[in-house]
Amino acid sequence: MVPTGAAPPVSERVHFNGQIELLVEAAYGLPPESNRVVGGPDWIQSESERHEVTGKIDDARYAAIQKMSSARQQEQVALMEQSLLADRFKFRAHVENREIPRYVLIVANAGSKLERARDDEKSQLSFVQNGPGIEVKATAVTVEEFARSPLLRIDKRLVVDRTGLDGRFNFTLRFTASPNGNIGGGGDDGGAPALAVALQEQLGLKLVLENGPVQVVVIDHIERPSEN
Repeated sequence: MVPTGAAPPVSERVHFNGQIELLVEAAYGLPPESNRVVGGPDWIQSESERHEVTGKIDDARYAAIQKMSSARQQEQVALMEQSLLADRFKFRAHVENREIPRYVLIVANAGSKLERARDDEKSQLSFVQNGPGIEVKATAVTVEEFARSPLLRIDKRLVVDRTGLDGRFNFTLRFTASPNGNIGGGGDDGGAPALAVALQEQLGLKLVLENGPVQVVVIDHIERPSEN
């Protein structure tokens, strides 16, 4: 079972190992592998060129961060990651909105089938995957949190909540992931349906593709780091 949604607690130790594009996404609060980092050389996303970054937050700063809310903690970590990119990779970038395809989550014609959560229930969003089959379990989760989770980014597009459903809900969603990563594929072998079908049948929700403004990070300059 893999929990999603809530940000992990900030540690005094920092460790990253992967493609630099993933570090850029983290530093600017973008979902991983969301295709929203634009420009830059091919090596920043190459599997053959992974970079390992380790470090420690100084004691005074770490103590100050611990007193902040979870959201503010993540903001501070993102700023430190941006500073690291600028220092070690001579990184410069700017953020802009571009009109690109995205999904809008709406209530299907038959109406929502979501069950309202009790006030005392703890919020949790998790999933279990067995081959192409995926089961999502949500307890006291808002529709906006669900829309922002990686679970609805099967083909890496941004999902915008336009259901108008307020409050927190409990639900289970079972679907078969498409081998080519789109929301309509999969589910043809007698197992769970494809994501698009499962959303309507099980939750009373629907994903609609449209062009709309999506925030992207445009790389102006980046260099390979020198050896330590």
